[in-house]
Amino acid sequence: MRSEANKTFVTVRDFILPARIGIYESEHLAPQRICVSISMELDNFKVSHDRIEDTVSYEGIVMEIRRLADVHHELVETLAEHLAQYCLNDVRVSCVEVAIEKLDIFIEGIVGARVIRTASDLTV
Repeated sequence: MRSEANKTFVTVRDFILPARIGIYESEHLAPQRICVSISMELDNFKVSHDRIEDTVSYEGIVMEIRRLADVHHELVETLAEHLAQYCLNDVRVSCVEVAIEKLDIFIEGIVGARVIRTASDLTV
């Protein structure tokens, strides 16, 4: 993420849920646990009133995570890209970081991918 002066961050962290993801046949047969973390950067943004309409609601992000987790993706990178694009569809979001981790693939640790995208990436 860029410099934090005059910025607001809206986050969803450590959101654990079953997802249909992976390239192997066994991964096509059953969902597996993933952990999703998203940080959305809003430049020069300040809530002027105590109303949900005045900010980026994380409820919509959570609903999109749940929806996409139920659609099979071969790669965590693809799922991360879809979530990043969803977040950037809100014009107030200037930059988003999405991390997705597969929690149960290896007993020794956690694997995954992280993407950082900016609003200017949408115009490419």
